[in-house]
Amino acid sequence: MAVIATLTTGYAASNAATANVSGTSAKIAAAPVNACEKVKTAGWKAWLDKMPGPHMTPTLHVTGQATTPTGGWKLMLNRGATTKNLPPTQYFDFVAFAPTGPAPQVVTTQEVKAEIKRALPKYKEVVILCGKKAIATIPVKIVT
Repeated sequence: MAVIATLTTGYAASNAATANVSGTSAKIAAAPVNACEKVKTAGWKAWLDKMPGPHMTPTLHVTGQATTPTGGWKLMLNRGATTKNLPPTQYFDFVAFAPTGPAPQVVTTQEVKAEIKRALPKYKEVVILCGKKAIATIPVKIVT
């Protein structure tokens, strides 16, 4: 019964971000939350580089501009699913983490980019997602 009480106390305390174990207090770090909806994006481009040459491989490039309300944000484009359509659509997840400490109080614009080496030979489009919402759909240009 004492074990159940300890586990329940630990569980309730972890929800409050502090656990009291054997009379000591330990901080539990909260997992960062994707705050992509607080970031404005624009200027998205996608191209498939199929330039010939030794050791060259098709590479899909995606770039865009992201404007954050302050400095210190961590921005990423993570490769998502590829549809099975012909030609396929490539999805990317836009992830934005707000600064956890002091940050410059100035609107900041950063370039966000991703690439897929050894890409498929053709894509219809790239879709950028913020959570489950599409924030950009970009036709893919072929560069040869």
